[in-house]
Amino acid sequence: MLYDIEINEAFDLMDTNRQMAISTRDFKFAIKALGLELPRDRYIQLLSRMEKDQKGFIKKNVFIEEMRKVLPKRDVKTDMIKAFQLIDEDDTGKIDFKNLKNVAEILGERVSDEEIINMLNAADEDGDGQVNLTEFMRIIDKARKLI
Repeated sequence: MLYDIEINEAFDLMDTNRQMAISTRDFKFAIKALGLELPRDRYIQLLSRMEKDQKGFIKKNVFIEEMRKVLPKRDVKTDMIKAFQLIDEDDTGKIDFKNLKNVAEILGERVSDEEIINMLNAADEDGDGQVNLTEFMRIIDKARKLI
């Protein structure tokens, strides 16, 4: 399940000493890493119902279980639009070579220019060398079905 991958990555990002547990402070950052913007009362409610160990830490299995309940309520379309807008940093309504190159650098991914061109070509349906929101959503939707 796609959400399981996201949940594990968000947890592992905060579990820097690999203790399979995170603090309540790190929990807040983990849910933000999942793209969740919860109102303060909803955040406190979620945190209070989560089982914690003697030190007040949230174990990974508890985190995963609770996030599975929360994430399916996310609007996937809205998430895709937000992702598109983040990549389209020059706000042109299209993702181009420069945008993908910048994202790869920010993420620390080693991607050749040829690979970036291949990614663009795979998603570019109208042949303009760029990816618009509709094309982006179609390619992401195809990828989600493969996972």
